[in-house]
Amino acid sequence: MAIVKAVQPGLRQVIERFPEHARAARLLLLASPAFRSVCEDYALALDGLARFERLDGAGGRAEIADYRAAIAGLEAEITMLLQGPAAPR
Repeated sequence: MAIVKAVQPGLRQVIERFPEHARAARLLLLASPAFRSVCEDYALALDGLARFERLDGAGGRAEIADYRAAIAGLEAEITMLLQGPAAPR
């Protein structure tokens, strides 16, 4: 029987964005439900942005600015979690 390894949504994107914190991200993923939730939200926001950017005439869509703002906020939250006092060292 094959072993299937589940990958937490967003972990890859978090590690790509914050490669210097890859180890901490993996450990936090195991220990913190809040971090798992932020990773999921981050993946959804990145996916949503990519979808809107692919649309014809997407340049001026308000949704793109909204997604970019959400992503910036999530990245700030991820940074706090990765560097905060509860972050694995």
